[in-house]
Amino acid sequence: MSETTHDGTVAVSASGPPDEGLAAAELAARYGLTVSGARPSLVEYVGQLWGRRHFILTFSRAKLTAQYSQAKLGQLWQ
Repeated sequence: MSETTHDGTVAVSASGPPDEGLAAAELAARYGLTVSGARPSLVEYVGQLWGRRHFILTFSRAKLTAQYSQAKLGQLWQ
């Protein structure tokens, strides 16, 4: 493989890209990638829920308030 440098000379490199010839699983492991749709274990999932509990409660209250703010009975219920 060869490349032209800024001064117009040609530089020759001996090998290709450093990732050439690696399988997809090897590339993923090398760069720390994980499966995007992978589900966490039950313990990990419950831990994530517990960590987000304040957001979940606040979001649900805000959604209910917005949903029932226009209805008279909804305002009374709120």
